[in-house]
Amino acid sequence: MIKPLISTALCAACLLSVTPVFAAENTIPQGKRDEMSQKYTEQQVRQQNKENREANRNVDSLITNRK
Repeated sequence: MIKPLISTALCAACLLSVTPVFAAENTIPQGKRDEMSQKYTEQQVRQQNKENREANRNVDSLITNRK
């Protein structure tokens, strides 16, 4: 009888200590998050384009060397 009571009390204590963390507001406003996400996406696109150009140059040089 005591063991289930203790485990229930422990579970409730953990739940009450963790709940405020999940209920906290987002510290970054939605507009700022969108802006940061857009900036990150632009950086990814630029990096991918750079890698594609480099890969195309490598392929072109391989084709040129085979001729």
